[in-house]
Amino acid sequence: MGNFCHFIVFLSTDSRRFREKKTKMSKTESSKKKKKETFEKTDDKKKHGSGEKMKTEDENVAIADIDPNKFTKDIKKEKRESFKVTEFIAKHFRDGSKSQEYDVDEIHLLLDLVDQEMRAGPSLVEVRAPINVCGDVHGQYSDLMRIFKTCGKPMTQKYLFLGDYVDRGRHSLEVFLLRGNHEIVSINKSYGFEGELKMRYKSRAFELHEHFNNVFAYMPLAGLIHGRILCMHGGLSPQLNSFDDIRKIERPLKHVKRCPLAQDLLWADPEPGVQGYKRNAIRAVSHIFGEDAVHEMCKRLNIDLIIRAHQVVEYGYAFFAKKSLLTVFSASRYHEELHNYAAVVKVNADLELTFAQLKPLEFEWYRDEKKKNGETGDDEQVTSNEATTDRKEKEAK
Repeated sequence: MGNFCHFIVFLSTDSRRFREKKTKMSKTESSKKKKKETFEKTDDKKKHGSGEKMKTEDENVAIADIDPNKFTKDIKKEKRESFKVTEFIAKHFRDGSKSQEYDVDEIHLLLDLVDQEMRAGPSLVEVRAPINVCGDVHGQYSDLMRIFKTCGKPMTQKYLFLGDYVDRGRHSLEVFLLRGNHEIVSINKSYGFEGELKMRYKSRAFELHEHFNNVFAYMPLAGLIHGRILCMHGGLSPQLNSFDDIRKIERPLKHVKRCPLAQDLLWADPEPGVQGYKRNAIRAVSHIFGEDAVHEMCKRLNIDLIIRAHQVVEYGYAFFAKKSLLTVFSASRYHEELHNYAAVVKVNADLELTFAQLKPLEFEWYRDEKKKNGETGDDEQVTSNEATTDRKEKEAK
């Protein structure tokens, strides 16, 4: 997808950095609450209390082709010709974590370039190793730059990002970008991205939000590495019987609820103890699936591994189903109460995995507090929704 895709990560992560406020971490009663917290809680589960249904999508909005020139047809020729996307990208690397100021017309021009790339691409991106696989970034620009510093700049290394670039962050190549559940208009309208645009761009925020989501509607929904590793943001689906099922998903897809397979690829979660697929009562959308579903899917598709994102885990990555499924999360200290690592999965040419982990600054203190309270935190990380089991049982009754 080339250089044009770099800017979505840069621009969407920079929006939250614009209004970052310094906060001090309380080290008193918060430690007692942290004992009850687990890193396997997902971002959306933590946000929504028991019995509260998530706002997901408007099912009544029809899918229609999107006008690719709607926001740029009135931009003057001189401005079009003077704008250089390579210089835009290079400036971000030169400036590092410094906040950027953007011209709205230039943002629209960039979005048009990305739109062209997304429209021409498939719903299932097929790539070759070696490649670095990243999970949720959620607007944490500093973590993005740390990833590039640790694993190599995207001009020299291949990257596959598994979605959720916007919303909630402290800051909101051959680079391949998959879609996450936060690249849905109703979600990023509610969880921070639209609000950041309004604060920063005032009267032009609405058109920017619409343009971003027009581009998101064309984003690919899954990736396949060397034909052996299937990647997506969310998880598996009972609707998935072959790779062609993903390839045949038509885009633009603004509202994925009308396509069950696409919805599961963006929203589904693994769950210990579950047989097959069950309704996801916590998210109120999509499914949860068990180890048997993972093993069956690997056999059906003739693959070795599934890599997904969508859930925060303490050390940045977590295995499930006897290491047939791997969760990766690439935003460190995702919540104020959590002190999780960020991680990147490095897949070499022989499809062997290694991990780059980025430690949050407060992790040492948090680890010491856990030890004082008799919690080791040294067990192998396993993707799980166990923290919400009691709540689900109550809701079931």
